[in-house]
Amino acid sequence: MLIMTQLCPGFIKDPQILSIEDIRSYEINNVSNGIPLLLLMENAGRAVADAIECKIGDLKNKKIIVYAGKGGNGGDALVASKHLALRGADVTIYLLYDYNLVEHQDTLINLKSLINSKMVKIIHLDDPSQYKPQDADVLIDGILGIGVKGKLREPIASALKAFNSSTGLRVAIDVPTGVDPETGYVAEGSAIADLTVTMHSLKPGLLKEDAKHYVGEILVAEIGLLRDSEIFAGPGDVLFRIPKRPKNAIKGGNGKVLTIGGSYHYFGAPFYASSAALLSGADLSFLASPEKVAYSAAQNNPGIIPFPLDGDYLNKDHIPLLLEEAKRVDVIAIGPGLGSKEETKETVITLVSSLKGKPIVIDADALKALADVDIKLWDDVVLTPHRGEAALLAKREGDPEDLAREISKKYNATVIVKAPIDVICSPNGKCRYNKTGHPAMAVGGTGDVLTGIISGFLARRIALLKDTNALNVVASSAYVSGKAGEMAVKNKGQNITALDVLNNIQNVLKEIDEEYTHGSG
Repeated sequence: MLIMTQLCPGFIKDPQILSIEDIRSYEINNVSNGIPLLLLMENAGRAVADAIECKIGDLKNKKIIVYAGKGGNGGDALVASKHLALRGADVTIYLLYDYNLVEHQDTLINLKSLINSKMVKIIHLDDPSQYKPQDADVLIDGILGIGVKGKLREPIASALKAFNSSTGLRVAIDVPTGVDPETGYVAEGSAIADLTVTMHSLKPGLLKEDAKHYVGEILVAEIGLLRDSEIFAGPGDVLFRIPKRPKNAIKGGNGKVLTIGGSYHYFGAPFYASSAALLSGADLSFLASPEKVAYSAAQNNPGIIPFPLDGDYLNKDHIPLLLEEAKRVDVIAIGPGLGSKEETKETVITLVSSLKGKPIVIDADALKALADVDIKLWDDVVLTPHRGEAALLAKREGDPEDLAREISKKYNATVIVKAPIDVICSPNGKCRYNKTGHPAMAVGGTGDVLTGIISGFLARRIALLKDTNALNVVASSAYVSGKAGEMAVKNKGQNITALDVLNNIQNVLKEIDEEYTHGSG
């Protein structure tokens, strides 16, 4: 396998490797930044035509056969067909599905345009057995893209058999149909390409040993994904980082959170955090608090399951009970409203140290406990300081990004420093940013809401995908929290409370689903 960066000008010379989750997230973020998917499709199709011209030279009268599916990959193939025809090629498109079955709205736009232009031949074969090997200068696989995997069924199987048996340069768009872009698994009958033109970045599966024979040479095309769409959190992160509830969902199967917080002074903070966990999609939200606090929260939100603790504040006598309760949940949030008693701080450190390997979100007063000790945490721990708390943890004042990087490295945890532009950093040095939010959110309780969103999103991801991807989940959470604040200000003006932010979480998630679920690929 050869990455042809030196052979064709205009392609990416040192491409990054991104997961499919990353790519799909960034594409939707790009849409929210004003770059429509239709433009990305146009750029992708033109890049395929450029790659073919680079590979074979003058396209005039060259015979080109295109196999196009009904999704976004098929749309890329249609655009490529247009540009190849404009450069003088004789193009025939085999549309694998009836016109009425084309699913992707941008693919349909390009199909209608080609039909009206009459610049290419478009053929739909009702009987898959009619796909036959052909002699051509170029054959293009635009059947399935990065979003589809598994066994190849008809009419795809027959079309690929013809594609693989034909003579000519075989070109795959983004990924050869049948090759898993993430794992490199090759389904029986997959497309065998001489050249794969992939978009924006390398995909992990293209580099796997099993896939090399099917991928051929690789060109990575720049199609117009903005850098801001990668580094700033956006709706794509929420859509693709936080898994959807499956059709066969059972209670508890989509995430369970235990919030440890509250004291005789602070009733609101644990209520906000445990409520936000539910509104973010966790199935079950347990609240371990002093008895009056726990039952007050449950009275205000009956969805919260109270776990009452004796006394007025968290203390070492609670540790055995909490460690046992922790076994029942996916994520623990600790800190909201705990207070600053020395025994509470000592209990926090003992609890956290005893939960090694458990995903934990540490906030508020629990962060102050951490600042007093030298402790190494683990990948699945999230620290959520505002700038003042970040200065305590780092033992100095500083720029939010500098503090986030330093604290993340010091504690070996994912850190979000809450600021006008939130900075989220992981121990490996990678950072992302969030610019949603409003100055009106600088009121008590909004940080607790964010803690609950992070806990709920993490629990859902752990329950359904068995990993945390903490950096991107925290970025997604910050985006939703900020959007909920913006929505509250829009509806109520600048004098909002944390309850207003809490009550808009569902509205933000609904808006993202409705506006962006047409997706990509």
